[in-house]
Amino acid sequence: VSSGFTAHRNGGAVQQFMVDRYGFPSLEAAKQVRDEYFAKYHATGKALLVAQEDGRFPPDAPKYVVSDLSDYWAEKLDYGILTTVSNDLRQSFECLPNTVTLVAFSNGPRKYVKRVLETLGLFDLFGEDRLFAVDDVLPHCKPEKEAFEKVLAAIGNPSPESCVMFEDSMKNIRRAKDMGMKTVLITGKTESGRILPEDSPLATDPAVDCSIETIEELRNALPGLWESPAVFESKT
Repeated sequence: VSSGFTAHRNGGAVQQFMVDRYGFPSLEAAKQVRDEYFAKYHATGKALLVAQEDGRFPPDAPKYVVSDLSDYWAEKLDYGILTTVSNDLRQSFECLPNTVTLVAFSNGPRKYVKRVLETLGLFDLFGEDRLFAVDDVLPHCKPEKEAFEKVLAAIGNPSPESCVMFEDSMKNIRRAKDMGMKTVLITGKTESGRILPEDSPLATDPAVDCSIETIEELRNALPGLWESPAVFESKT
């Protein structure tokens, strides 16, 4: 959120996609439909799917498929807004004990999520097998329990109690906590551009086990994750 990339992706870019690909009459008309359904489903990939099923697309629009959105975002967004992570942070992840499995789970479509991770210099920490996007869990998405269950099943069904969820979204933090996971809230430095203000980080929420402003603070806040075996002991 704080980089401005979220506002870029969810603003004019997705509206232009809806005009170009599905024949919405204006950016304003596209925004109205997208924002209405995003507020319900919290993922543009699912929001547009349901909106078309509900008859909210132009009548002559081609059938929506999430891969169209994924291709558009992967090719059209300005990834220069993002910056690569520091070498120190990357090396910190690389030296986690081999008992820790890193998984990327996003409500974004897969090709786009991969492009983001590649731009950040983090994709090879996950690879194809441990990257999960909305394409992989539809008709569900975060924060639905079924979406989390699909991801857990794909990585060998670890117990939720053995998992730690890192999020900047309260709805996803609360679901993860309800399922038994440990939770780390990343509050960020600014909330400018957040689409759903009611989903803004709340460090005092009982569903939050640990809060940090940026991911760079992780090792200081949870040094036990680098022990063998890893342990979750928050300093915040």
